Amino acid sequence: MPRWGVVATVDEPAALVAAYAAHHLAIGASAVHVFLDRPNPEAEALLAGVEKVFVHHSGEDGWVRGWRSKRPARHQGRQKYNATRILDETDLDWLIHCDADEYVSLERPLEWELAKTGPQKAWLRLEVDERCHVSKAPGADIFGGVFRRRWNGFKEEGLLFYGLRARYLNKGLAGHVAGKPVVRSGRGYAIGVHFPLSNWDSKVNDLPYRPSYNGRLMHFDGLTPLHFILKMLRRATTKVTGEPVPYVGSRRAQFDAAALRADDPVELLRLWWDVQGIRDYEAEELEAHDLLVRPQVTIAEETRALFGDRVDLSPAGFDRALVAHEAELIARLGAEFGFDPESLMSK
Repeated sequence: MPRWGVVATVDEPAALVAAYAAHHLAIGASAVHVFLDRPNPEAEALLAGVEKVFVHHSGEDGWVRGWRSKRPARHQGRQKYNATRILDETDLDWLIHCDADEYVSLERPLEWELAKTGPQKAWLRLEVDERCHVSKAPGADIFGGVFRRRWNGFKEEGLLFYGLRARYLNKGLAGHVAGKPVVRSGRGYAIGVHFPLSNWDSKVNDLPYRPSYNGRLMHFDGLTPLHFILKMLRRATTKVTGEPVPYVGSRRAQFDAAALRADDPVELLRLWWDVQGIRDYEAEELEAHDLLVRPQVTIAEETRALFGDRVDLSPAGFDRALVAHEAELIARLGAEFGFDPESLMSK
């Protein structure tokens, strides 16, 4: 049967990196490749000696495959570089490129579908299920909630359904709608963030594919309210060559709103709920139209089975680790905006 694995470039608290590895091993990955985008001794210690898990460091090869052998300024460029390197070097048959907050969800073992995929298909696309919330109260772990799906009629109907909150959504989702790729190896492809490329310099999605009928991607766009807000503020303040990094208008609206409210924790929590909250009646309506699902998510149990009590996936524990991990970012946001994470932390 075909062998598959996952690759991610991560800059997250160690607990999330451990969960990413544990989940994908539990569902059948033959290899988990994790690139630490900056040093993370705690994550390295957790993953050390775990069979089939390979820890790398961004730039450990001197960026020799890239332009001028320089570290790409944008994190998307580093993601592309690292994923393509593993695709070139791997003995796996297929490689999935997804982030530490993205978890493959399968109805049947993935190798079953891959074995039935003809050689004319270069890749499969995992469509997105985006986690959102029906309650403001923290759950037992950071993976609770329901999942909404891409809504192709959103442009015509979204404003009527969500009101002004619709400005934060693109086709019904707050994050990306493009999904992530399962890419066939051994053909000289590069892997971009959302789809593979016929060669390194290509920028177009021109390789033959089909959506997976067996797997999807669970996207946790912010594991806690604080995690979401820090992500928005980081993006709002990140510039490359003096210019903001381009994003779609709905995403830009989230960043801008976070920056405007950065010194007001009550308003920041309201923004999180406007973007990721689903009222009960909205959830029922979306579910009736197959735009929302309620799967049983077992990531915390899978992590516990592999790491025991060494990993704390409670919202409060994750936020404590997040504040330590993002101390430099938080200090910068405090100086620029008066941002204070204390009131946003899960209790």
